[in-house]
Amino acid sequence: MKNCALIRSVTLLAVFAIATLLHQKSWANGQCPAIGYSPSCAALITINPNGSLKIQVDPSVPPYDGADDSLVGVINNSGASVFGIKLTGPNIFGFDYDGAFGGNYAGPGTSFTNQDANTGIVNFTGANGLENGSFAYFSLEGLPTGIKLASTVTLDPGHGTDCAAVSQLVGSVGSKVYPATSPPAGPLKEDELTVNVATLLQPLLAADSFTVNMTKTAVAACPTFLERTKIANDARSNLFVSVHFDAPATGIVGLLKSPGSLGIYNSAKSSAATLAQLVATNTAATLGVSNRGVKVDNSLAVLKTTSSRMTSIIIEVARLSAPDDDIVHASGATARAAAGIRAGISAFINQ
Repeated sequence: MKNCALIRSVTLLAVFAIATLLHQKSWANGQCPAIGYSPSCAALITINPNGSLKIQVDPSVPPYDGADDSLVGVINNSGASVFGIKLTGPNIFGFDYDGAFGGNYAGPGTSFTNQDANTGIVNFTGANGLENGSFAYFSLEGLPTGIKLASTVTLDPGHGTDCAAVSQLVGSVGSKVYPATSPPAGPLKEDELTVNVATLLQPLLAADSFTVNMTKTAVAACPTFLERTKIANDARSNLFVSVHFDAPATGIVGLLKSPGSLGIYNSAKSSAATLAQLVATNTAATLGVSNRGVKVDNSLAVLKTTSSRMTSIIIEVARLSAPDDDIVHASGATARAAAGIRAGISAFINQ
């Protein structure tokens, strides 16, 4: 009987020791400092190699204020820098001035973009974001219940009527002149269409919780290629989408040019092929034109000079000649094009 009791005691000690080691191992990649009543993180978020996020909550760690405020750590095991994560939870961003860092809730190398008391983005503010293998921590008014990567997109309306001044091409002009009785009168103009589509797309993406940057908003404006990509790089965007309309198919050579939507990408970025395909497919379907699929073009400056971590594409929404021109000229066409691009981006992010 004594031997049985001894065996049980040893077994229980072993189970306890294993549990302790597993607990320690689960937090070994990142430790919040002891603050108030919290000896470390109450929750640890791990960013996995496939971009998914996992949260582990340690029930043994009390709120650092003794009420509800919690320390949250993030370890990046994704293999790439991460610039933000989106968190949701009941009142977790309802800050009431008792943050863990001298009243502030953001920890070292972090800041917040709050959408409301229940939803916000944790920004990693280092020059390279939260680099692979790095750890960051911050405080919240409770524990998050929803976690996902935050996405920033830069929209680039192509061309501009002032482009000749910087030795760049102005936008294409459609081959058909529409009468005043069928407004808008005159030929279709790429410079106007790209700004119109991007301007309509911006609030759609914002409604999907994207942070959206624009390289330009005026039809005349023509940032250089490097200025456009610098805007995207400085914003640390995940996605770069340059909006264009193809030149009209005219003459004998024009007979070889297909109508419809086309996605263009640089082969150095494997994920860009998927984004280009999804955006082209959804734009064509929503607008009502043919889908020309995708093509590689490694010579285009805006695709070469965006950051290596950024997924960058050009979408040729449609061609400015028959049969696309009447579709593009129709009322609401640019809104449908914007909705199609939005659907393609959403499919890419949520694949």
